[in-house]
Amino acid sequence: MKIFKTIFLSIFFLNTTFSFSQDMTKNALALIDSFFDLRMNLSLIEESETDKINSEIDSFAVKNKDKISDLSEMETIVLENFIIMEKYNYLYEKPGQAKVQHEILGNQLKKIESFVENNQINDAYFFCTQADITSCYMGYSVGDVLKYGTSVRPLYEKALECNPNLSYALTNIGQWYYFAPGIAGGSKKKTLSYFEKARECAVTDSQKYFADIFLSQLLFEKKEFERCNSLLSEAESICPNSNYLKKIRSANQQGLSLFEYNRKKSSLDKESKKIE
Repeated sequence: MKIFKTIFLSIFFLNTTFSFSQDMTKNALALIDSFFDLRMNLSLIEESETDKINSEIDSFAVKNKDKISDLSEMETIVLENFIIMEKYNYLYEKPGQAKVQHEILGNQLKKIESFVENNQINDAYFFCTQADITSCYMGYSVGDVLKYGTSVRPLYEKALECNPNLSYALTNIGQWYYFAPGIAGGSKKKTLSYFEKARECAVTDSQKYFADIFLSQLLFEKKEFERCNSLLSEAESICPNSNYLKKIRSANQQGLSLFEYNRKKSSLDKESKKIE
């Protein structure tokens, strides 16, 4: 839910014997949907209560341990990616957590890359979460920015090749186009197109909740306030008392979209996030 940055990774498969990853099972897709519901419902907890939020995320794995044990290696990595990213979203700004989160992201990225080296992937969620993990990992240092600099968009594009109607992938590539500088291909026009389609393709309540939020905030910047408020109201009807929505409403009252608010906050927190 936080800040997206531009990156790129070219993967070459040379003289390698591949295993072919299977399609996501119904069990795996159901777990992902359940985790998205958790992501939405975590907004009912105050953002400052990171221990409680972390405990809720851990409880998800405990409650679903039997279903998780039935996942394939690829499905397990995808679910791990979601869990790691969600913890990162809440913990990376906590004192003493920057280095810890960077190490966790780095270890997961190595696991992803190792799996990719030995398997031919054809799964939207895998590519999408690979992009997410890479995006946050490279944000900690200039060296990683240079190493991974342009990898996120191609991964999101691969995700959409696998599933052109995946709301999560549409939202995330839309954010990439929002935050990328124009010289690197950034385009708010494309962001709007992807956000509109993400909302059209949203199926579950949690997908609709997030799609409504992101589209509303771009419309806020375009001064389409009536539709922006309508979308936020729809999101509030799905998840009443969401603290995330309260924060967005507050930012809007200050004349800032969620994206502008996060960018401003990121600049203020930049020094505390550096790895010593």
